[in-house]
Amino acid sequence: MFEHYLAFGDSMSIDEYAGPNLGAASLLYRNCDEHWPEFTGLDLVSQNPRCGFTRLACNGATLSDLWRQLTQAPKLSGAVLVTVTVGANDVLAGLGGAEERPAYACGQFFGGEPVGSLLDWQQSLRRWLDALEDHTGEATVILGNLYDPTDGSGFLQNGSSLGDRYRMLEAINDLIRRVAAQRGMPLADFHGHFLGKAAQLIDRNVEPTRLGSSEIRRVFWDAAQTGRGSERRSMI
Repeated sequence: MFEHYLAFGDSMSIDEYAGPNLGAASLLYRNCDEHWPEFTGLDLVSQNPRCGFTRLACNGATLSDLWRQLTQAPKLSGAVLVTVTVGANDVLAGLGGAEERPAYACGQFFGGEPVGSLLDWQQSLRRWLDALEDHTGEATVILGNLYDPTDGSGFLQNGSSLGDRYRMLEAINDLIRRVAAQRGMPLADFHGHFLGKAAQLIDRNVEPTRLGSSEIRRVFWDAAQTGRGSERRSMI
């Protein structure tokens, strides 16, 4: 049983698009039985009613913003669960393209790591994970990769092309997979889970729908059960 849950990252983990308490991190912490009865009892609070929850994720966050989020995280020890969703906004901004960051972004944090290339991004992620370990001890950390909002076409719902950023999405997913494997961290494979289902799970070109947020929660839940002998719940 986890004593506290920390959710870092971007809009894949927030409530703004799905609705209050219906974002992926919120549902992982406490399911909304009215909307998702199949997950009744399958949440962190059901496992431990005293489990705490701190969501630091915010809209438009890049890897640089994760450093700011870490400065706001409480110091914790014991059985801590951490989920991380990051990389999509780095891709959309072309890595280091702060001028392309959306107006709603939670703000560039310059006290962390400069990120201008894939190598910078990988090294910064590794250093961030080291800093996270210093902050939370031996937490269970689940790294999420990026779903493909184009469903393999390279084109968003509004018809615009990701262009070179599509290859960057694939490259960052490869980096996340390798980092998770090297550190023995569970991987939340959103790319594999969402592929072929963009019309159901993605809206506003790149954001998760209400169902999409629940499916992000599903993948996180499955990853959190890895090694615990629990049956994996079927995908949609």
